[in-house]
Amino acid sequence: MAEIEKLPGLGCRHFAAGRCLYQEHLNPGYNQKWRCRVISRWEAAFDSFVERAECFNVSQEAVPDLWQMRFSRMAREVLQCEDYVFHQEGGVVDCTHVQDDICVLLLPLCQGRCRHYSLNKLED
Repeated sequence: MAEIEKLPGLGCRHFAAGRCLYQEHLNPGYNQKWRCRVISRWEAAFDSFVERAECFNVSQEAVPDLWQMRFSRMAREVLQCEDYVFHQEGGVVDCTHVQDDICVLLLPLCQGRCRHYSLNKLED
């Protein structure tokens, strides 16, 4: 007897590169494990920068310029992600795998058409 297989999730609005975005669509940003590692590091560096600026009583006018210099150095450094694949229009980090600050590779694999399958309607 043949085993019944689910149809692939292609065409589903929750489908991205073989991964399932359903949980992310329900609660955007809730699961921190799916966030892009590079963006998370940059955010942590910014938080640390703000704390230090406050501790050293840096003037509010100087903060944006100081952060811009710091961020420019960070952005030029090699991105510390073994899955990074350059994509010219990939957003903040120009990575093929990043979608709305989420690393698609960290999402659960799509199991095929499921009860959450929803046809991806193209925008006009």
